Amino acid sequence: SVLLYDLSMDQGERFVSSQLHGSVTLPCSYSLTSVESWVWLKYAPGQGLQPIMSSYYQDVQHRKGIDKSRFSYQKTETTFNLIINQIEASDEGSYYCAVYTFRTLWFGDGVFLYVNGKKITHFLLDPASEGDDVTLNCTVVSGGCAGEHSVYWFRHGTPGSPPGIIYSHGDRSAGCEKNPEAGSSTQSCIYHLPKRSLSTTEAGTYYCAVAACGRIVFGNGTKLEISSNKYALHVLPFITIWMIVVPLLFIYLFIYFYI
Repeated sequence: SVLLYDLSMDQGERFVSSQLHGSVTLPCSYSLTSVESWVWLKYAPGQGLQPIMSSYYQDVQHRKGIDKSRFSYQKTETTFNLIINQIEASDEGSYYCAVYTFRTLWFGDGVFLYVNGKKITHFLLDPASEGDDVTLNCTVVSGGCAGEHSVYWFRHGTPGSPPGIIYSHGDRSAGCEKNPEAGSSTQSCIYHLPKRSLSTTEAGTYYCAVAACGRIVFGNGTKLEISSNKYALHVLPFITIWMIVVPLLFIYLFIYFYI
């Protein structure tokens, strides 16, 4: 006779988030108690599927290169939860638990860990006038991510219009400073978007987005208001004509009455 075993697994929520340097517990439960082996794996774009830790009954082994002080576990007869401490930006990705029993490998549905570690700040601008030059600034505070940043600028103009996309590659040399605290990997970078000879069509809300370490983070936006100079452009010719005509009129009247 053949005995068929139906094992069910549950990894809880499909999406969890944590602050940079925080901690998180990723749950995994299964319906059988007679499990021979289990394993936690991580998947991130460009890195493939990487094992974190595995066990054979009570013998637990961390993958080579895994920091045991940051990656630990909680285990009972029907659960094995992965605990991640001092979360880094590189920890972001999809995590899968799997168990091996009765010559069958069972996988959970996976959970995506999002790391809230980057902060983007926009500087508010004073109202500008048509023809002015302004510079939009975007400050990015990051940690644990040494790769280059690609910066995108989006403009949302009149209500109902789709956002226009402006691309600007980040210039790290323009203003990146490391956190002065000892042992800190946090650094702050400022990116600039110069706007020359503004026209009223360039008014709107500008958003900064930074792509780094396989993810993209959006800022909260800066509203650029541009006042029109049309009134001045229309009035100036009349003022000029008036300043020419009035003196000529006085000269004509003087000649007519006194000469």
